Amino acid sequence: MSGLDIFEELRYIIELLLAEYMFAYYFAKKKKGFGSLMAAGGVLLCMISVFYISIRQTVVAYGDELITGIVSCVWYIGLLFLTMFFIKVCFEISFSDILFIAISGYAAMHIEYVVVNEVLALGVWSYLQTNLPLYVIICTVSCGLWYMLIMKIFAAKLRACDGKLYEDTKETIGLFLVLLIVLLFGTFTCQSVFRGWYQANSTENNYLGALMDFFICTLVLVVQYSAFRINTLSREKEIVKQLLYERQKQYQLSKENIEIINHKCHDLKHQLEALKHADSKDMQQYLAEVEDSIMIYDHVVETENEVLNTILSEKSLYCEKHQITLTCIADAAPMDFMSVMDIYALLGNAFDNAIEAVSKYQDVEKRVVSLTISAKNDFLCIQTNNYVEGELQFKDGLPLSTKKRNRTYHGFGMKSMKHLTEKYGGTLVASQEKNIFMLQIILPMPKEFVRLLKEKKKNDL
Repeated sequence: MSGLDIFEELRYIIELLLAEYMFAYYFAKKKKGFGSLMAAGGVLLCMISVFYISIRQTVVAYGDELITGIVSCVWYIGLLFLTMFFIKVCFEISFSDILFIAISGYAAMHIEYVVVNEVLALGVWSYLQTNLPLYVIICTVSCGLWYMLIMKIFAAKLRACDGKLYEDTKETIGLFLVLLIVLLFGTFTCQSVFRGWYQANSTENNYLGALMDFFICTLVLVVQYSAFRINTLSREKEIVKQLLYERQKQYQLSKENIEIINHKCHDLKHQLEALKHADSKDMQQYLAEVEDSIMIYDHVVETENEVLNTILSEKSLYCEKHQITLTCIADAAPMDFMSVMDIYALLGNAFDNAIEAVSKYQDVEKRVVSLTISAKNDFLCIQTNNYVEGELQFKDGLPLSTKKRNRTYHGFGMKSMKHLTEKYGGTLVASQEKNIFMLQIILPMPKEFVRLLKEKKKNDL
């Protein structure tokens, strides 16, 4: 077991881990104890990697070149999958994103390997393998410079994805698995061409294999980058469409609320005029009408959260005009750890979907929407209920709109709620029990916020 053998095995695992970490770093959320996990896992993988030297020596002693090549392929593919598992342990990440990182990381690492280890060390400058310190320095410098370039061109742009690149759909997973298989098959085949393993008693390197290897890995990186950009642009297009649709809804809601207030003010004007000339017999009737007109201000809801007050007031005015019963039981203080825009987007979409669902029923008893907000065991729990007829269809845990005209926007709204929930590390669950549709959102509250919340409640007692 020579120093060169140990370095070659360590180089593979370390450069692969660095490449995968480089891509994961910019968008994936680190798990608790990340530093300890990285250190322990990195050491373990390095120990496993070096163990291959003994396995290879045993295989070479008792087998032929074909068996050695097969064992080598299986071993390095196995190490790749171990690094994927390691990334999953260290980051909160979807399986599709793990595949994306593994493909991109392996392709980036292999390009540097082809240029330095194959073309330079095994080809044009074989002296390198006899001078281990110089070999280590050249590999380190070339790897550092190449990874810095990839980081600037590609990896750093993943930051815009905000925690997730791709959903775990069958199509996405299948596509990445095929791409990974093509990448591995192509690189191992090109290596066999480079080293002449396909020819009997061949001792010369075939640089066509190295050129093909370089081209395949470069092409894969281009494909990965292009897929990422298309996915990002598609997301941005969806967000723009959703924002435009939300603005239209907000304009319509504001317009209807103003109409409600103007109508009530117009009624008050005539009722007050009538009061001036009313006799004692009609006075009670006019006073009852005035009281009914100012009941609109009962829909101005007061909670401990100003954003929730605004949302509830807007939706209450709309529901009052359209004969929809809106009930709310809300402990709003636990929502203060969320940003204003996130609260508005999350609850606004939840209300809009529920109100739209019950608006189509003529029976007033079915036109009911309820909201419950509470804190339970350091979690913020939000639940909306509304009446629904028939069996809803679900896809990826979200209900499909029954209204074809608005299905696209309805999908954006539900997806945006799910995205916001995942942003805070929570879960969104949509379900149906008989004729009741339930949307449940559970968000973990930050520990420091929970502590302050408990102190506040204790002081209020």
